[in-house]
Amino acid sequence: MSAVVLLRKFDAGGILSDSSRQFLRDVMEHTTTGPNRIRGLLPTGTVVANKTGTSGPDDAGISAATNDIGLVVLPDGREFILAVFVTESFEEHEANERIIADVARAVWDYYTAPPQEHDH
Repeated sequence: MSAVVLLRKFDAGGILSDSSRQFLRDVMEHTTTGPNRIRGLLPTGTVVANKTGTSGPDDAGISAATNDIGLVVLPDGREFILAVFVTESFEEHEANERIIADVARAVWDYYTAPPQEHDH
């Protein structure tokens, strides 16, 4: 939760100068790490400003962290912020990345779904 709060404050401004904030946002939007994480299952061309984090597996085969945090721009210009931390995982690296991609896609689908009609 704290990671999302921090990214929300960063995006709103006030933590960094406007030029530093824009520079960091540009770097995050153009990063090439983690293409199979938050970006992995989103429509081609979706703007994502993210930062990944990864630890390799230890001697027991446990990955302490496969992470991604980012801002995702929806087709209507709204944004959502997402942080997914896969920790203490015995899964293969690709499976951990897929978990992050699946969560990001579920959030995308929620925010882009047409309004439901309700029976009254």
